[in-house]
Amino acid sequence: MKKLFFASLILISAFSVRSQNAALKFGGGLNLGIPVHNLSGSTVAIGADFLAHYAVTTQVAITGDFGYTALFAENGGATTNILPLRARLRVYPAENVYFLGKIGAGFISSNGSSVTSTAYSLGGGYSINNKLEIGASYDGYSKNGTIGLLNLRLGFFFK
Repeated sequence: MKKLFFASLILISAFSVRSQNAALKFGGGLNLGIPVHNLSGSTVAIGADFLAHYAVTTQVAITGDFGYTALFAENGGATTNILPLRARLRVYPAENVYFLGKIGAGFISSNGSSVTSTAYSLGGGYSINNKLEIGASYDGYSKNGTIGLLNLRLGFFFK
């Protein structure tokens, strides 16, 4: 939990920095997911994320994100909480279209126990304009087995 606190503190500090550089922007998103791998007792996932996005070129961006996802269990079972903290690479092969890969840590808790896992994601999306985007991804979490979600995301940028 201390690792999560310090990692979140670093990202929050990055969000609070005012930048004069147009290549740096901050945003967030809302996620809706369905469990697809080793989550047979879960029905739906809902989450939110925050990110820092730095455009290295017009076709490549480096980002960092952290978020929260709740996996709701069937029949009123315990909710599983996932806190991903990841670095990502975005590639824009065409105007407004992007593909991304993410890698980092996922902090998973349920029923009073928690575990830190490797968090990874592959996906893509479409930038509607400078402030709004939609996307889809597969998010996986691996430690002594893998769990996975298919997510739809509506994202927005503050700047």
